[in-house]
Amino acid sequence: MIRDPTALDQEFDLLVVGGGIYGAWTAWDAALRGLRTALVEANDWASATSSRSSKLLHGGLRYLERGDVGLVRKALVERERLLRLGPHRTWPLHFVVPATPGARYRGLPLALGLWAYDHLAPPGLGERRARPWTGHEVLGAAPFLHPGTTSAWTYGDAGTDDARLVLELVDGVLRAGGVAVNGARVTRLVENQGRIAGAEVACDGRNSTVRARSTVVCAGPWAAQVAGLDPGSVRLTKGIHVALPPLPVAGPWATEDTAFLLNHPTDGRVFFLIPWYGMTLVGTTDTDTTDPHEGVTEGEIAYLLAGVAAACPGLGWGRGDVRSAWAGVRTLLAAQGHASAISREWSLVRRPGLFASLGGKLTSARIEAERIVDAVEDDLGRPRTPSPTRTQPLPWCPTLPWPDACAEAIRHGQAWGWSPARSLTALRRHGQRLGTLWLHLEEHPEDANLLHPDLPLCRGELALAAQNMLLPGQDPLARTPVGLLVGNDVSRGTAQPEAGPGPGG
Repeated sequence: MIRDPTALDQEFDLLVVGGGIYGAWTAWDAALRGLRTALVEANDWASATSSRSSKLLHGGLRYLERGDVGLVRKALVERERLLRLGPHRTWPLHFVVPATPGARYRGLPLALGLWAYDHLAPPGLGERRARPWTGHEVLGAAPFLHPGTTSAWTYGDAGTDDARLVLELVDGVLRAGGVAVNGARVTRLVENQGRIAGAEVACDGRNSTVRARSTVVCAGPWAAQVAGLDPGSVRLTKGIHVALPPLPVAGPWATEDTAFLLNHPTDGRVFFLIPWYGMTLVGTTDTDTTDPHEGVTEGEIAYLLAGVAAACPGLGWGRGDVRSAWAGVRTLLAAQGHASAISREWSLVRRPGLFASLGGKLTSARIEAERIVDAVEDDLGRPRTPSPTRTQPLPWCPTLPWPDACAEAIRHGQAWGWSPARSLTALRRHGQRLGTLWLHLEEHPEDANLLHPDLPLCRGELALAAQNMLLPGQDPLARTPVGLLVGNDVSRGTAQPEAGPGPGG
């Protein structure tokens, strides 16, 4: 990626403000449709909520429980689309829902809910369809569960690397002829004869006016402020995650991609245990906030640990096992009720020349970006064109069929003494650009060593990240999951709990 603020000195059809998942999808879709597109981000790509999610592409069982069938169906269709168009970026997860004492989801209601969940989704996950297990079977594979576990269901969903997905889409914008500049902060929108006509942008001590026929604000927690909307039109909620050691699962159906859906004993809220880069992500919480930068409190960490201790006492995890902790702030449409009961539906607010994207989910961001660009084409008086992102593989999708790409990655990794799992991690992160890493390792074989003893990443990844830094003085660790999962203490390989670290990439 080449960072060139002077590229903003032209007139665009569309200016997209915000370099998270919604801004990146919108800008890539628009650039592919032939719109002269600029994407600006005040900090680094995916530096806020889009790097601090649960890393899931899912419909959401709890949304189905409260009747958001349309939301669930939309997300499940998108989940299958992304599994097909980006197998390097999205991968199946095998979720276990154990009937531990006090579990909210169990018995016939759970069976019916999972049946509906499967049938709302298009065919795709196949063997990951829901099925029951006895207590003996589930405890055999996950002996750390509560010994009173009587049964379990398993079902399929998908995981991703959220920040890496954003980086890939931003690269797609550039490949499609668009302009993308981070470290470029919008100071105000520009109005001309009652219509928004672009924005003033500050970048590297340089102020410029970016002229655009249409402007879209996808700034997450800052969207209402940037777009000049009533602050009361949105509601901000905070969700935290903690990183803990890997889960000791074993058995014929339990793999490194096995995750758990559990209920917290104090309030019945759903939380997850999700494998990610050799760690286990535990989250999330859902509390109101007014500060997009709010960090993690010890009380929130204790809440998640208490939930794990109740359902999985055999893990024995305590505060000392927490490798890191981080918070992400969601933007929801304003509504009454508990934060966790507010709909995750998306809305597009319109003013002359201006669109503001509010709400939404990581999983459904693509289809909603498609609708944004449809609205922009209407605004520009252009005939609507079908969105290329419906069928076009992600920018870094391997050109080989996925099984062949996996075999090729494993073969290359063997030359460096890597396990198949470690080679596949590299393929997931780099996709068709993996050859760049192999070339680097041929010149610097010492960089094939682990970047951190707890993570399946090599030092060559840090070197490549350093070569592609886009912000002056930025720590290259912010371009890898190390900064998120274990902090920056790579030299000693120790993990320091930390609130609100830089984005994983």
